[in-house]
Amino acid sequence: MQLTGKVVFWRDDKGFGFVVCDQTQQKLFFHIRDHAGTEGRPQMGDTLQFSVKQDKQSRDIAAPWQFATAKTTTSAPPYKATVHSDSLSIQYANQIALLFRISFLIAVIIALLFGRLLYILPLLYLEASLFTYWLYKTDKEAAIARHGNRLTEESLQLFSLIGGWPGAYLAQQQLAHKRSKQSFRREFGFVILGNTLLVIWLLSPWGEQFLARMALWAG
Repeated sequence: MQLTGKVVFWRDDKGFGFVVCDQTQQKLFFHIRDHAGTEGRPQMGDTLQFSVKQDKQSRDIAAPWQFATAKTTTSAPPYKATVHSDSLSIQYANQIALLFRISFLIAVIIALLFGRLLYILPLLYLEASLFTYWLYKTDKEAAIARHGNRLTEESLQLFSLIGGWPGAYLAQQQLAHKRSKQSFRREFGFVILGNTLLVIWLLSPWGEQFLARMALWAG
């Protein structure tokens, strides 16, 4: 059954958008890869003709689709360029994540040796949370674009474990990302528990003794 609808959102650099069906008033996701025609790229306000099918997560999407009227070809980048852009975005996130892990580890070691770990702990939590939130946002955009190259769940959990869990929790709530998968949520709960127990131990007399032994150049 062919339906019609108006484009209410379109992100050209990612190649996806949303169309509101005239017949059902349902807001449907659609992607440039499901374009059944050859002319042009969509813009806000364009009218599309489409069928409704389900994606891998059993969600209704508009596919295949085409323009309801002839569309003038624009000079916007083709879909292959969009895929390449998505791939570069994930690769960039992975590279920055590696650099962050290295710099974070160096900062912790230096703080331990100078006996200042507890003093800079709030700052480490803030930096890890901000970075973890950015990772969630990047992975969410890749998920919306149906991009196969994604950040691993282990990487997201690792940054939560080293202190970024407040940022991860905020991202899950604000971006609606990774909050419906029960196995991930269960692991995330253990990450919060483990991180909390570690901080409590560091603040305990046993933790203070450990920090004192590690501090080689404490003032």
